[in-house]
Amino acid sequence: MNKITSPIPRAARIGATIAAVLFTLVALFQLAVVLGAPLGEYTQGGANKGTLPAQSRIFAGVSTALVLVMAAAILARTERGPLRLAPRRLITVLAWFTTAYAGVGVILNLITPSAVERAVWAPITAVMFAACLVTMLKTRGRAAE
Repeated sequence: MNKITSPIPRAARIGATIAAVLFTLVALFQLAVVLGAPLGEYTQGGANKGTLPAQSRIFAGVSTALVLVMAAAILARTERGPLRLAPRRLITVLAWFTTAYAGVGVILNLITPSAVERAVWAPITAVMFAACLVTMLKTRGRAAE
């Protein structure tokens, strides 16, 4: 039996797109760090100027994979992207986790000791969080559909 579902609100689609694009850009940044780009002062508290040490680059690699899953999860919330066919409840959990992660990211980027990291990432994570939150709030009630 086919269920008739309500259309995804435009604001949710726009929010998911903005969030997914920003998460993907973060993944590309993290990938650059993994590959040795001298961007240490822009990540992980800015403790390392230049190229990160091996342990920190491994952490950046894990972060790369994680934020790509988050981009896919927030898109799936609006029935798009590579996870769109995953179970709705899984998508809901992943998308709320993504939203919470973005919210924590805002806080961490506001309190980081690195002025450069704070200046670059606090506004970006704030937009990511707002975009995720709009997506989640505009798609409430869709988890069981």
